Amino acid sequence: MSKTVPIISGEALQAHTFRLLSLSLDQVAYNLDNLALHRHDCFEIFLVTGGYGQIQIDFQKYSFSPHTLSLISPGQIHGWVESESDEPLSGFLLIFSKDMLAANKIDNVDWPLTSFFQFMGENPFYNLNSDQVAVVRDLFRLLEREQAMELQDREAAVGHYLQLLLIEIGRINDRWQQTHREEAGFRLTKQYLTAVESHFQTVNSISDYASMLHVTANHLIESVKKTLGKSAGEVLRERQLLEAKRLLRYSTASVDEIAHQLNYRDPSYFGRFFKKNVGVSPTVFRKQG
Repeated sequence: MSKTVPIISGEALQAHTFRLLSLSLDQVAYNLDNLALHRHDCFEIFLVTGGYGQIQIDFQKYSFSPHTLSLISPGQIHGWVESESDEPLSGFLLIFSKDMLAANKIDNVDWPLTSFFQFMGENPFYNLNSDQVAVVRDLFRLLEREQAMELQDREAAVGHYLQLLLIEIGRINDRWQQTHREEAGFRLTKQYLTAVESHFQTVNSISDYASMLHVTANHLIESVKKTLGKSAGEVLRERQLLEAKRLLRYSTASVDEIAHQLNYRDPSYFGRFFKKNVGVSPTVFRKQG
């Protein structure tokens, strides 16, 4: 029997609001369930200002250190793994729902959500310089103040501070892009990753994705390869396999049901696809959990 990963709903945060935690183990230890593997239907942003440790995100473990910032998108299975030093963990963890973005009309901020980790390579964290840390930390503190005090126009203030935080993260991301990728190829690859995230359960053809993005299939393939170091087909297969792993390990759906959910009409073909790429059959992978 596979484990069920709890889904922590944005509704638990109350409609159009947010929750901000201090990343001190003393302060979050009251809710250890939230440190174990779980998934959200909301967004998380966390800033580490002190301490070292590990976090697991979708079957991979990553180390974090002071002055690192990361985003977790809805649906990603994640949890704190362990501390790697005696230094206390410090920083901030912000959780907010899609409803909050809509309620505050935050729809003009270009920042990396579902495609974020696919761009960050081996270590999905932004390493901030001292100026960036100061700006982001100050915005977290302003949000913390609004959370702690029932001040006039509190919701409006929270919405504005959140938008400023997202704008600052967008600027940090822009600088990272300029350092790591050529702009045109990066932009097309980002659009491709966004399209894959939206359609990987129904669209399996790279030509169809190229048509969606109004480019030729060869141009899309070349841009993705140059930007990510892997083919467009690999990206699509990896996303399908990730979803298959999530469902096998953390849901009670049968292998046949999972195959159909991922648009494989023939479950036996899905089984061969999974074993070829993972090394074991879907049934064995589920039992390994």
